[in-house]
Amino acid sequence: MDPTDLRLIEAGFPCHQVGAETGRERDTGKQPPTARLHVWWARRPLTPSRAAILASLLPADANPQAFVRSLGIVRWQALLGDKRWTLTNETITKRLVRDDSDAHLWLLPIDQTVLSAIENERDRREKCRSMIAKLEAAGPNYADDPVVKAWKAEVQELPSIPLEPGNVIQVVKATADPAGVKEKIAFAKRDDIKTLLGAALRWDDEDSYGYSRAFATPTALLPVTERKVVLDPTAGGGSIPFEALRLGHQVIANELNPVASVILKATLDYPARFGIELLDDIVRWGDVLCETVEATMAPFTPFSPIPQDQRAKLEQHLRRRTELVAEYATEHDHMGLLFCRQVTCPHCGGDAPLLNAFWLAKKGEQWAISLQPQADKTVCFEPYALSAAGKTTDTAAIDAGTVNRGVGQCVHCHQAISGDEIKRQARGESEHGRWRDVLYCVVGIRIEPKLDEHGEIERFASGARKGEIKTTKVRYFRAPNETDLRAIEAADAELEARRFEFEMKGLIPNEPFPLGNDMRPVTYGMPTWADLFTPRQLLGHLTVMEALHDAKPKIIAELGEDKGRAVVTYCPAISNPDN
Repeated sequence: MDPTDLRLIEAGFPCHQVGAETGRERDTGKQPPTARLHVWWARRPLTPSRAAILASLLPADANPQAFVRSLGIVRWQALLGDKRWTLTNETITKRLVRDDSDAHLWLLPIDQTVLSAIENERDRREKCRSMIAKLEAAGPNYADDPVVKAWKAEVQELPSIPLEPGNVIQVVKATADPAGVKEKIAFAKRDDIKTLLGAALRWDDEDSYGYSRAFATPTALLPVTERKVVLDPTAGGGSIPFEALRLGHQVIANELNPVASVILKATLDYPARFGIELLDDIVRWGDVLCETVEATMAPFTPFSPIPQDQRAKLEQHLRRRTELVAEYATEHDHMGLLFCRQVTCPHCGGDAPLLNAFWLAKKGEQWAISLQPQADKTVCFEPYALSAAGKTTDTAAIDAGTVNRGVGQCVHCHQAISGDEIKRQARGESEHGRWRDVLYCVVGIRIEPKLDEHGEIERFASGARKGEIKTTKVRYFRAPNETDLRAIEAADAELEARRFEFEMKGLIPNEPFPLGNDMRPVTYGMPTWADLFTPRQLLGHLTVMEALHDAKPKIIAELGEDKGRAVVTYCPAISNPDN
């Protein structure tokens, strides 16, 4: 091996740009589809995986700008005289066509939509220059700030050149600057900038970057003569071999963990072997399973009318269309059913819920829960929005909870409940009884019509849903009601009635919790894997597993052994290497 033959990853690697794009990729809710296929705690992001492969193969003197663009960190820029206009609107970019005379150039045909977009860009730049003028007038600290200087260069006035419908504008792929955008977003969040510019400056949306996330950008396949064999001996969630395949290389991926091995099959092997046609079979059989599970679980997952505070908000929202209130006054879905452990206080015999904090939501609209002791030693749970009148906003009190470092506190007599007593009740060894799981909050979702700037109902103007009302989801928190509690009791009874049937099918995970791990589950009365779930949770899991168990031979009979097993893998599957 020639020690002078350095690779780009060893010299000149643009860490700042790759790192900034990686942080953007890992934003909650924006991860690549591969990351949502299955949970894997050591999953590598795709952008640096692609970067590591490319930089390991390219020589040290490779062009860093071209390298960054090859990662998908690239934006479309229209050439207007000596200025560049970054195209961020998909309505505009989908009009682009290749320039037959130059493979590096694209053309944007001019029509009325493009002309309107250019005028909007002129207006935007003028507003930006006005904000920059305010910053410069505020002092040299702002005028000389690198972010302000870069911003000023980006929003110079577009030249007045003749643009006629039917003509074209040249467009190039330019290197984007995620590190610079990251600095701009941090700049806009500064208190002094908010004071100077108010809400006018917004650098926290996708348009700030000027391109979609890099992982979503397709990569051209290599010529056969340039393909390499990429080996990943500990492939885990498969990000590195996945990107190697996308780059056109041959891949050998190895993994000992059985869960990660299944992920690799679903991420790499099956798509490469069966192609996009496999999707239709997955969707079709997935719909069959969903319908089966939803019908079976419907009695145990009821929805209720929305609570009064939410109905009041809905009525205010639809004050011009009151006839629609009844249509939207029922829960649309549940985001979560929140349970806590509850012990019996050894001092006063009261119910003692164990919550390490009273927070329900810190982001967006803030919610917390209040515990109200009752005369009969029970507890009433009352979720509330911190914005509600008369409710505490003392964050220290909300942080406190009723259990800290394993020691609880009774909400009735306020005496401490020792950790040893909590453990004894968890295992059913205490004279005060056994602890139990208590539903203390339902996270509900309601939907409401979207309104335009005039307060009128918005509808889809085209497509398959033309004429339908556009809606948005609203999250809220409410106390459990009798309907919820009866459903939990019914689920418990159903589980016990069907337990033997589930066991005969080998579906219940009755295996003991393995020694050598964190043994707190066993310490707190959960000696088997099945004990980790509430009865309704376990019933739901078993219902999914049973549906797939019963459908599996039908899927294989229809699609064949190999393709059928591929479809089964993408469904919530039972892991049994002997099947």
